[in-house]
Amino acid sequence: MRFFNSYYLLLQIIVFLCGAQVATSCLKCFTTPADRASICYHAVSLDKMGAEECLQRLHWGFDPLNNISIAFNQIQNIRKYLKTFEKEVKKIDKLFFPPAWVEQFDKKMAEFVKGVKDRVASHPPAECIPPCGLQKAARTFSCSRCAEEDCEVPVTCPLEDMKVEELENFIMFCMASFILPDHLKFVWKYAKNIRKTDLSNFEDIYSGDDPYVEFKPARVSNKGTYACEIIDEDDDIILRRFYYLDVIQTKSKTVKELEADFHRALVDKLPFQEEEEERIEHGPSTKDIILTFLQSRVSYVIYAAVCCIIVTLLVGFLWHHALSVDWSKETAGARTSSPPEHYLP
Repeated sequence: MRFFNSYYLLLQIIVFLCGAQVATSCLKCFTTPADRASICYHAVSLDKMGAEECLQRLHWGFDPLNNISIAFNQIQNIRKYLKTFEKEVKKIDKLFFPPAWVEQFDKKMAEFVKGVKDRVASHPPAECIPPCGLQKAARTFSCSRCAEEDCEVPVTCPLEDMKVEELENFIMFCMASFILPDHLKFVWKYAKNIRKTDLSNFEDIYSGDDPYVEFKPARVSNKGTYACEIIDEDDDIILRRFYYLDVIQTKSKTVKELEADFHRALVDKLPFQEEEEERIEHGPSTKDIILTFLQSRVSYVIYAAVCCIIVTLLVGFLWHHALSVDWSKETAGARTSSPPEHYLP
């Protein structure tokens, strides 16, 4: 028993020393050196093959998995599945002669390789969506490197330009091109009157769960660069965006109303201008000549002369009538029907 314990310990050392041979194997990524030593110890103890041959066969058998990428959320499932390989190897009938036993050993490895590929195919990793962001849902595990791999896109997005007129209501959103996880925190920063992405020029203006900044209304003083950071529950910054806001100064409401009134008056005058152009084209009509004459200064002189003549005639008629009347008779006392007093008896 002591001999086998020593041999088992020696086999673990061999596994460590030969680790470079299986460095590109998924089996090495998801099992420990003790797990692999236990597999080969079982084969050696049954005198089916040597330790070096066992390690070499493990390397060759799981080599087809070296180029696959496993979805990050499937790592634990693949690890549990490969952990069962040792149990399946120990189920191989001990009565098989060494060549037949080794053949069964190879078949078991082929079954597990197929099982891993099927599991990866049924749960493929999410696609990376450009142009930016730490997309953990698209994170994969590389068997060739035994390491996690993120999308080859930066966390920080390119700076975007936005324009808005002064006094307009405006909302700036911190948007992502990929599906965001739950339980997020949004941090907004601001750099006044500059267009830069150097965070040393920014000051924090908000931290919370609101993914937007609202301007009611936008003013020229709001001009500058705004930065938003999205932080997940692991305190990782999964997205950083920059927006340069240019607020265009506009005229006041009173000036706009005056301009609108002037425009309306100009539009209303257009039909008269068209009539004037038509008169110029075809020549003035008789009506136009009379109206023009009456509107001239000479017409006022003629009006005054006619009025003087009418007044003079009226005064003369009244004066002649006044001279022809016997004013003495008109003013005598009233007559009576009784005879004079000296005719009475």
